[in-house]
Order: sequence, then C-alpha cells, then structure tokens
Amino acid sequence: MHLPFHPPLLTPEAVPTPHGETLLHLARSLRTMMHSGPVSPLLDNKHLGLLSVDGRSSSQDAVADAARGLGARVAWIPPMAVQAGDGPQAHDAARLLGRFYDALDCEGLPADLVHRLRRNCGVPVYEGLGRRDHPLAQLLPHLDADPIQAPGAPAGDVDGHRFLLQALLVHTLL
Repeated sequence: MHLPFHPPLLTPEAVPTPHGETLLHLARSLRTMMHSGPVSPLLDNKHLGLLSVDGRSSSQDAVADAARGLGARVAWIPPMAVQAGDGPQAHDAARLLGRFYDALDCEGLPADLVHRLRRNCGVPVYEGLGRRDHPLAQLLPHLDADPIQAPGAPAGDVDGHRFLLQALLVHTLL
C-alpha cells in the first residue's frame, strides 16, 4: 500500500497540487454541508484503527473525532498487538488488522513497522495523520484562500484541520 500522499499535496512553491486541490475542494464541501445541517454518516460501517507508542495523543484524538463525526468507528490498538519481527506471525498480525479495520493511523511507531503494515495489511496506513507537521496540515492556509470556492464561515484552525482530516478519510475510504 502506498502512502495516501503520493503524489504530493503541495508544489515546492507551496501551491496545492491537483491532488491537494481535490482534498481542499472536498474539505470545503464538507464544511458547507456541515453548516447546512447534519451531515449524513459518510463513513458509516468504516473502522479506523489507531496505533501509538505513547498511548492516546491529541493528534490522534483529532483523527478519531474527525472520523466519528462522519460515522466511522474508531478503536485504539495497543502497539504490542503488532509484533516487531518480520516472521510469519508479524505478517499474519498485519493481515488480521487489515481484515478488522478499513484504515490505520500510526504515530510514533518505528518506520520499518509502519512500512510492514503498509505492505501486508491491504488497507490505507497513515502515519501521524493528525499531527500539525503532517503534509495534510500544510493545506490548512489554502482552505479559505478562495472565498468563491469556500462558501460559508471561514474555517478556524481546529475546524479547518478537522475538515481536511475528514476530506482525506472520505477520499481514501470511499
């Protein structure tokens, strides 16, 4: 499984790429829908698994809130559930996670473990999706850049981040 951010979201000049524009458009649409009334549970019957070395973090709480806001079910998975080795048990554990969850977000896990999950579980595996240094968060200044394409109240920092998270989840899970 490839990173959900290939191709990149911004050019070297910090201008959104076509993929970045797609996510921005979807985030703006979600914001407009939210201001118009209750949003249908677009991610109903989707399951998101969160793995973190340090337990719950505010960045993964943001991902969980964004996913639940669209009807997804979220579970915290202890990182020890995924063995550190490369043997058959580790491969089976990754495949099992792919059967239980539609996507995983890993934070603070060793890079080789995240790579192995991407390779073996068969579902999107994000890495620190809710972190402010994640490539998705770099789109935040562009969310309200065009008032014609961004109807409704401007998204505050927290709301804008939530809409971008939701846009990515919808984009990769539907």
